Amino acid sequence: MASHSTGFNSGLDIGKSYYVATANPAPDHPALAGDVEADLVVVGGGCTGLSAALHAAERGLKVVLLEGGKIG
Repeated sequence: MASHSTGFNSGLDIGKSYYVATANPAPDHPALAGDVEADLVVVGGGCTGLSAALHAAERGLKVVLLEGGKIG
């Protein structure tokens, strides 16, 4: 039986990419605590999630983007 990876990009070696090598370090963000109000919650900070969050924010919506790992 084939083994399954634990995530979509779990086998991807991004440590050698130009983006990873030249990107500014991401700031630490504390875990959410308490209630947060938003017009739209986007789960996942990949390309599609970032695009959805950006377009909604540009149209005046209050957007919360949730990402458990690295953005992008």
